[in-house]
Amino acid sequence: MAIEPEPRESSTRVAQPPPLPPRATIDSLPALPQQPRHSTLLLVTETPLLRTQFEAAVAAAADFTLAGTCRVRDTVAAHERLRPDIVIVDGAVESNREWPGAAVRLQELEYPPMITLVIDRDTEPSPLADRVDAVLSVKLGIAAVLEALRVLKLGAVVSVGPQSPICAVDMTASDLAEQLSTLTRREREILTLIADGLSNRQVSDRLFISPNTVKEYVSRILGKLGVTSRIEAAVLAVQAEIHGIAETR
Repeated sequence: MAIEPEPRESSTRVAQPPPLPPRATIDSLPALPQQPRHSTLLLVTETPLLRTQFEAAVAAAADFTLAGTCRVRDTVAAHERLRPDIVIVDGAVESNREWPGAAVRLQELEYPPMITLVIDRDTEPSPLADRVDAVLSVKLGIAAVLEALRVLKLGAVVSVGPQSPICAVDMTASDLAEQLSTLTRREREILTLIADGLSNRQVSDRLFISPNTVKEYVSRILGKLGVTSRIEAAVLAVQAEIHGIAETR
């Protein structure tokens, strides 16, 4: 009887499909961007009271250092010596003829600082608004100004309309508590993240919801608070913390 030969292994190998990527876990997700780095400030003012207020507020802030203060005529020299990240200009210097020239010299530097004008009014246009990067109101206090600077440092605000002060939010503690009471728990959670400087994308990553959903939440939050920008909403959140207004819903 004939013996059948044993089958030989084929020399042709069947291509195997590539392995599936590992399933993402919380630990494997990319880390969210860190909070803004530490920044140094130079305050340009002729007003001792404003200088004292800034010194006290910055001393309580972990991410800011007041490198120094100076008069208008010493602005450029002080910047060359201290190299601050942000130059904060007291709105009262508008009447000082030396400021426009100092502002131009700062803006022409290879690495110009962020120049911020602080004013104590809401609607009157500032004649210096086109010479600075941002205009902030001090009506809510220096802590609110510092919070706005945190948002600006993150790049959340690309531009501000000319002569349009931002953070010009004026609300008493009782009015603020009433406004915040209209927010749901989720809306207050998102407002807190906005105040921490997170973008819509970062909020969506943190809360595991879509960016479009975050956008809808933000629109509702602005409407309920009666403000028009994320920065104004962030300032209100900071004020709530300052006044110790607790979550009610």
